[in-house]
Amino acid sequence: MRRIFAFSTILLAGSLAASAQEGVKQTETLIKKGEQTVKAMTEAKVQLEKTLANYNTIVDGKAADPKASYKDLGKAVKDTEDRVAAVTKSKEEMDAEAGTLFASWKVSTDAIGSPDLKKKSQDRLDETQARYGKIATAGKDARGEYDAFLTGLKDQITFLGHDLNPAAMASLKPEAAKLNDKAKTMFGKIDAAAAAANSSIDGMRQK
Repeated sequence: MRRIFAFSTILLAGSLAASAQEGVKQTETLIKKGEQTVKAMTEAKVQLEKTLANYNTIVDGKAADPKASYKDLGKAVKDTEDRVAAVTKSKEEMDAEAGTLFASWKVSTDAIGSPDLKKKSQDRLDETQARYGKIATAGKDARGEYDAFLTGLKDQITFLGHDLNPAAMASLKPEAAKLNDKAKTMFGKIDAAAAAANSSIDGMRQK
């Protein structure tokens, strides 16, 4: 009987150790997914800055070959859309990993017999979920900002599509100026969101 009890104890200890190790791995994976999401946000911003600069060159009449620049602009927009889509893809992967981690953590917390330790575990879980929430919000908000801006940009590009001449470009300058003002505001929001997300990631890493 003692041997059976001892063996059972060893199995339980091994199970708890394995569970703890798996929890650590899940947290590390979530942190990586969070970093990838922030990276995707930043890369989308950089690409959009390049696309906007290309557009401004055309509208300002500084393009040596407007038709060639317009064609390049179409490719730049496509590259931007791909980068923006990558933000959503990274966030979805991050959400899936978070769901796995938090579900596992909740099960472990519920299994703790000590009221004090259970509360501590729940508090840490709540804190981590709150940190994660800021990262998820940053990813979601970034995609929304990019989509809204791209809609306005593509409208102006479409306007030039069949009327690529000095008069048309001059008439578009007021709208282009508004678009650039929106870009400055948007890029500021993206930078702030990325900073908040990185702060939350650092907090999760320290836990």
